[in-house]
Amino acid sequence: MENIFEIIEEKIETVKIQDSSLSIKTTQEKFYEGLCLVSRAIARHPLQAVLNNIFLKTLEDNSLLIGATDLDMSLSVKIPCEIIKTGSVTIPSQKLQEILSKCNKGDVSIESSADAKISIKSARSKFEIKGLSAQDFPENILIDSTVDLSENNEDEERQEILNFKLPLNEIKNGCTSVNFAADRKETNSILNGICIEISEEANEIVATDGSRLSYYKALNVINEKKIKIVIPLRTINELIKMISDLDEEFINCSLINKSQIIFRTNNRRLFSNLMEGNYPNYKQLIPTDYSVKAVLNRQDFLIVLERVAILANERSRVIKLLFEEIGVLNVSANTPDLGEAKDQIDIESYQGNDFSIAFNVNLMIECLKNLNSEKIVLKMKESLKPIILEPVYNEEETKKINFEYLYLLMPVQFK
Repeated sequence: MENIFEIIEEKIETVKIQDSSLSIKTTQEKFYEGLCLVSRAIARHPLQAVLNNIFLKTLEDNSLLIGATDLDMSLSVKIPCEIIKTGSVTIPSQKLQEILSKCNKGDVSIESSADAKISIKSARSKFEIKGLSAQDFPENILIDSTVDLSENNEDEERQEILNFKLPLNEIKNGCTSVNFAADRKETNSILNGICIEISEEANEIVATDGSRLSYYKALNVINEKKIKIVIPLRTINELIKMISDLDEEFINCSLINKSQIIFRTNNRRLFSNLMEGNYPNYKQLIPTDYSVKAVLNRQDFLIVLERVAILANERSRVIKLLFEEIGVLNVSANTPDLGEAKDQIDIESYQGNDFSIAFNVNLMIECLKNLNSEKIVLKMKESLKPIILEPVYNEEETKKINFEYLYLLMPVQFK
């Protein structure tokens, strides 16, 4: 299979980066906002000096392209500007951010010479800084900015590009609902990614670290294409930030050679490599039956857990729940070298016999904080079988909700 960079070589030739001289005028507000957005794509310890830099390029529609990359992920944004001279250049990211953060609001002008010496002017302030030639900047920042990825692109089949759209609010809500459950310790593991599965009738977004699983399913959708991809957690987190303040209905997506993805809005683009490997069959992990069902006030449950967790073992963080048929939940933690904590809350609705289960309290607290429902329901079968947590909404709220959500947590053995 041809590499995407080789496939679009001819297109790259037609949009060759100009020399390092340019001259533009824009506003401090727009420039700084765009800079803060894309600078998050810069690696902490880049292998090449130019990867420390922000890429600037004038475009034909009187806009300035601002971009950054760490080779695995690229972020770019277009802002309106007055173009005095077309061109491109790269500027050290950290110093550019520091300069713009201290500039007055209003007009900012940037000029660079052919040898990448940059002058930044704002009101009475003037800065001169050394940049690097745009010729040395990795070309994948151009791919998500200048290569035609539209539906009528004649080279789409040859490039193996699959274009599709996703509801923006759905992606925003789904990703923020599950991303906390991904594995943060092993960045090279498939579990460090978020699985997005698109079928004819639903869009499913899943994260798991092996001890827990967070599942979001958007309902009432109609899709023509079936897609299953695993996107790095870092990319998902940047995607959430990129679309957090947008009110567009859809986000455009392009899947390239089944190994890379581009998310595009009107003026913002995120390009990322996908994760390789087989994601766990999460549907088989979710139990379909239970013997115990308890409805609790989410905030009351959270407060009690946080209180009892003070004396939970610092390493295992285990607490124990004892559900009583009379409608009382006992919460306890016992650490021999430290002490013991006990508390109780009322169960609003209960089905089943007396039942005990234990788990890592941190993993439960994190989920409860991520929900916004007044009530939650816990479903369990045996003390060593998964706990299922779901939000509970009132009748009025249910009418407005077009998704399903559940959280699966593996229990631990207790004495």
